[in-house]
Amino acid sequence: MSMRHRYGQQTIIRGAVDSATVIVMGDLVYLDTDDVKPASSQAWDTDLATTQTNFVNHFLGIALADHPAGSGNVLDFPVDISPESVYEMDCNEEAHEIGDLLTPIKATGNALVANTVKKTTTAAVGCARCTRRDPVASTTVMVRIQSAYWGVNDAARQ
Repeated sequence: MSMRHRYGQQTIIRGAVDSATVIVMGDLVYLDTDDVKPASSQAWDTDLATTQTNFVNHFLGIALADHPAGSGNVLDFPVDISPESVYEMDCNEEAHEIGDLLTPIKATGNALVANTVKKTTTAAVGCARCTRRDPVASTTVMVRIQSAYWGVNDAARQ
């Protein structure tokens, strides 16, 4: 299933994506210098926690479109960065409480999975929070994202 926008105001920004980059709608994406990339492209650094922290420090939001490999360079790729949007995402099978912190899971090998999250208690690796209690283990979770770029230009709007 990956991701579904359930409710809440979206704040859509437009970023650049290189032709070779593969992004699937619903991927957690980050800003790599000036390009949008999926979490699965985050360079592995030392261990899982360090890699997740590096991702979260540049976490942009949720991809709102597909970008197949070879589809050309795009300058206006849509990404939702709003903390008011609520998405249903795939997750490790686990129970959830409102406010649980979530982070991308580890793929086989040294990489992150771009569209699946798990609970964490480490604030530095969290990119989303649970918005609905699931007392019985579930493979989906309702989340609000925590973009590193939300509010970056607030001073300019005042």
